[in-house]
Amino acid sequence: MKKLSLIVFLLLFTFFTVWVNAQHNAGNKGKILMIASNKSISSVTGWPIGVWYAELTHPYWVFSEAGYTVDIASLEGGELFFDGFSDPEDESRYAAFDYVSLGFKKDPSKMALVKNTIKLSTVNPQNYKAVFVCGGQGPMYTMYKNQEMEGFFTNFYLTGKPTAAICHGTCILLNAKLPNGKFLVDGKRWTGFASEEEQYADAYVGKKIQPFRIEDLARQMPGSKYEDGAPFSSYAIRDGNLITGQQQNSGAAAAELVINALEEDRKRYPTYVLVHGAWADESAWGAIRNQLAITANVVTVNLPAHGIDTRDGKNTGLNDYVKLVSSVVSQQPGKVILVGHSMAGAIISQVAENIPQQIAKLVYVAAYLPKTGEDISSITNRFLNNQPIEAFQFSEDYSLVSIKKELLSGLVCDDCTPDMKETLVKYHRAEPVKGLKDKVKLGTNFSRIPKYYISTLNDKAVPYALQQQMIRQNGTVKKVFEMKTSHLPFVVQPNEFIKILQSIQ
Repeated sequence: MKKLSLIVFLLLFTFFTVWVNAQHNAGNKGKILMIASNKSISSVTGWPIGVWYAELTHPYWVFSEAGYTVDIASLEGGELFFDGFSDPEDESRYAAFDYVSLGFKKDPSKMALVKNTIKLSTVNPQNYKAVFVCGGQGPMYTMYKNQEMEGFFTNFYLTGKPTAAICHGTCILLNAKLPNGKFLVDGKRWTGFASEEEQYADAYVGKKIQPFRIEDLARQMPGSKYEDGAPFSSYAIRDGNLITGQQQNSGAAAAELVINALEEDRKRYPTYVLVHGAWADESAWGAIRNQLAITANVVTVNLPAHGIDTRDGKNTGLNDYVKLVSSVVSQQPGKVILVGHSMAGAIISQVAENIPQQIAKLVYVAAYLPKTGEDISSITNRFLNNQPIEAFQFSEDYSLVSIKKELLSGLVCDDCTPDMKETLVKYHRAEPVKGLKDKVKLGTNFSRIPKYYISTLNDKAVPYALQQQMIRQNGTVKKVFEMKTSHLPFVVQPNEFIKILQSIQ
C-alpha cells in the first residue's frame, strides 16, 4: 500500500527550516577583519583624530552585502573616534552626501561595534579570510612605525590571503618589511593618499594637516611602484594579495577587489556542500553554516520543491535532487566534502556514484546509507516490519506527505528549544513522495569514496539501531561519530557538530 510504503521513513528527514538571520545569508562566506585607528591628537593641528567614517562604513557595507561577517579591531581595543569632517552630520557639511555612513551612524547595532572594537593583540588571524586597514587622520600617529601593526599586517600578507589598506592607513607600508629585510611593497604596485589631495586638504582648512605626506615618502622607497589616480577619484589597486585604495572615495572599490580576491582564494579552503533532508530547506544548516565558514567554503543546497522553491513537488524525485546537487558540486573549486542529512543520504550516495572525481569524502548525518537498488521507503519499512505510522498525512493522490503538526517537534527534535520547535511547525511543508520511493543505482565509484557517519543516539526519526544497521551493511564507513542528540544534532549541539565536521578534512 502506498501509505505503508512511505511510512516511517518520513520521520527521517529533517528540517528546521528557518534559522533566522538579520540578513538572509549574512556571514555565510566567513569573516573579514577591519582594523581602524583609536583616538589620537594631531601634533600639527591639535585636533582629536581617528578613523574616517567612509573608510570604515563603505567597505563594511560591501563585505556584508557579499555575505561576509565583519569584525572591527584596533590597537588598543574599545571605542573608536571618527574624524570630524567625515561625519555626515558635522556642521562643516563636508561629508553630508555620505548616506552610507549616516545609516551606519543611526544603527545602534553598528555603533556598538565601533564602541567595543577588538584589541588587535587578542585577534587570531586564522579566523579571518581577509584583513582591511581603514584610513583617517589617526593612522598617521597610531599606526605609522608601529611594530605591532606592521607585524600583524605583514604576517597576514605572508599567508597569501587578501590583505588591504586604504588612504592614510597605507602609512604602515612605508616601513613594513618582509623576513628577508625587503620592504613589503618592494616591486609592488600600490597607492595611498596622494600629495595633491594633501595639498587640497591643507588649502581647505587653511593650515598644514599631516606631519608628512605618504606619496612623497613612497616615491623615495627603493623598488616601490607607488601610483595614484585623479584626485579624490575612486582608485584602488590589486597586486597579488596586496590591495590598496587611494582615499575615502576608494573604500568600496578596494573592498570589491578584496571580494574578487577572496573568490579566487576559495581553493585554499576545504569545501563542504551541505544537503538538507525531507521537510526542510537549506536554512536547516543555519546554526552551523557561518561558524563553519570561518575556515572553509560552505555551500548549502535547497532541493527542488522544498523551502521557497515554487514547484508543487508532485512529480519531483531523486533524479531532480541528484541533478541539482551534482550541478552545485561541479561549480566548486576542487573536490568537495559532501554532507547529507537524513533523506539526503540517498542523494549524496547517488551523486558520488555519478561524479566521483569531484567528491573527496561523504558525510552521513543521521542519514540513510542505501545499497544499490534500495530506496528510503523500503529501508524504513523493512526495519519497522511494515508497521504504519499514524503521524503522517497524505495528499488525496498520495503524491505528497506531511507530518501532523502536533507530533512534528516531538518526533524530530525533542531536545530543541521551544522557539525551534515552533519554527519547525511554522515552516513545515509537504514532502514529495516520489523521492522517497526512487531507487539508487550504486557501483564501484560509490564504494571507493571515503565515508563518515555522524550517528544520533536519541533519534526518533531515523532510529539509532537503524543507523547502525545501515553502517554495518555498507561495510566501508571509515569512522563513526556519536552525538547524544535527537535527529538534528547541528541544531542542538552546533559547536560539537562543527568540531566533528572540521576533523573530516
